[in-house]
Amino acid sequence: MKFKTTKTLLALSIATLTSASIAAPYEIIDLGGLGGDTSVANDIDSAGNTFGYADAEVVDGTSEFITHAVQFDETQGNIDLGSLPDGTESYAVGVNDSMVAVGYSNEIVEQENDNGQLIKVINNYAVFFEGGMVTKFPELANYSTPVALDINNSQTSILTGKFDADTTDEASGVDRGAVYDRQNDTYQVVEPFAAGTDRRSYITDINNLNDIVGFADKEVGETIQIASYIASASDLSVKTEIETIDNRAIFAMAINDSKEVVGSMFIPNTRGQREAFYIDMADTNPQIQFLGFLNSSFNDSRAKDINNQGQIVGRALISAPTLGETGAILYENNEMKNLNDLIACDSGWILTEARAINDSGQIVGVGTINGEVRAFRLDPTGEPVEDCDDSSESPSDGGGSIPATLIALLAVVGLRRRFS
Repeated sequence: MKFKTTKTLLALSIATLTSASIAAPYEIIDLGGLGGDTSVANDIDSAGNTFGYADAEVVDGTSEFITHAVQFDETQGNIDLGSLPDGTESYAVGVNDSMVAVGYSNEIVEQENDNGQLIKVINNYAVFFEGGMVTKFPELANYSTPVALDINNSQTSILTGKFDADTTDEASGVDRGAVYDRQNDTYQVVEPFAAGTDRRSYITDINNLNDIVGFADKEVGETIQIASYIASASDLSVKTEIETIDNRAIFAMAINDSKEVVGSMFIPNTRGQREAFYIDMADTNPQIQFLGFLNSSFNDSRAKDINNQGQIVGRALISAPTLGETGAILYENNEMKNLNDLIACDSGWILTEARAINDSGQIVGVGTINGEVRAFRLDPTGEPVEDCDDSSESPSDGGGSIPATLIALLAVVGLRRRFS
C-alpha cells in the first residue's frame, strides 16, 4: 500500500560523537529513524534499549507506511517493529526489562455501509511488540480505541481508551484508564472520583511493584476538578488521593519503585502553565515539593519520569509562554538543569523534551538537529560541564526549539506514559 505525502526525502544519518570530542556531562546519541524526517524516543529499559516511533522514508512522493514503532539501535541499525495487518501506523510507548514493548497500531478494513457500499474503516488497537510480532491486547467489553502506555516486569500493562459505562443511552464512551494483567488475563477499569458515566480517569505510570499513578475527575463544590491518585494495580477500588494546593488541578505522571511520584500542578491565573512537583508517597506525611523553573519569567515546567535514584526528567519553558519554546530538563541534587547545557557545545542539537530515564542515568527524548525532529539518547560521561562562552549560539537560548503545540502533536494521543 502506498501513501501520498508532502514530506521531504531525508536520509537520517547517525552522528555519534567520538569519545575524544566529549567534554560534557552527557554524550548525545542521534538515534536516527526509519528514513523519514521525524523520530521520537518514548521509553528506555534498564539495559539502554530504546523504543519509540519514526516516519517512513518517502520516495517519489509515496511511502510504504506512515509511522511505525521502532526499536532504536545505533550500532546494528534501527528495527522497524511493524504494525497490524493492513495497518499504516504504529507507536511504541512503553517497554519493560524483557524488551516487551506496548503501544498501539491502526488497522484498515473494508466494511459494508447501510447503502451496501464498501468503505474503508480505520480501527485502533492496543498492541504488544514482542519477538518480531505485533499482537492485539484481548478485547474488553465496551472499551474502544485503547492505547497501551506502559508494561512492567510482571507483565501488567496500563491503558487508556473510551469506556461506555452505560450502553443503554446514546452517549459515546469517555476516557477511562485500565489495567491489564497479562498473567491472569484480567482487566480492571479505573473509576473516577466523581460519580457519573461522563467522568474521566487516566493511568499514567506503573512501577515494578504494581503501584500505579494517574489522575481523574473529582467533584469540588459544584465544579469538576482534576485530582491525582496512587493505587495498587491488584485492586483499583482503593485509590489514595495525592494532595494538591487550593484545589488546583494536579497531574501525576510517573512513579518509581520507592513510591516517589512526579508530575505537574496547574498555576492559577496563567495560560494553562504548570509547575513540576515531587512527592514521596511512602512517607507517613507526604508533602508536595515544587521543582521550580529554568527561569522565573518562563513559568512552566513538567516532570515526565523519575528513576530509582530520584533523578527527574521532563521539559520546561526557555522563553515567553506565548512562544511555547521548551528545553529538556534534568532535576537532581535540588537543582533543575537545562540538558542543553550538559552536552557538547558544538553538537548542533536542541533538546526539547526528556521523556524517560533509567537507573543508569541514560535519558531519552526528542529534540531537533539541522531543523529536523529527532530521537536522542543521552549517556552520562562523568565529564565536567563544557564552557560554551565562545560558541556563537547556545541551545539554551531557545532558538529553533519545537513549539509546545508540535510536542502535543508528536505525543501519542497526548499520552506516553508521559502526557504532554
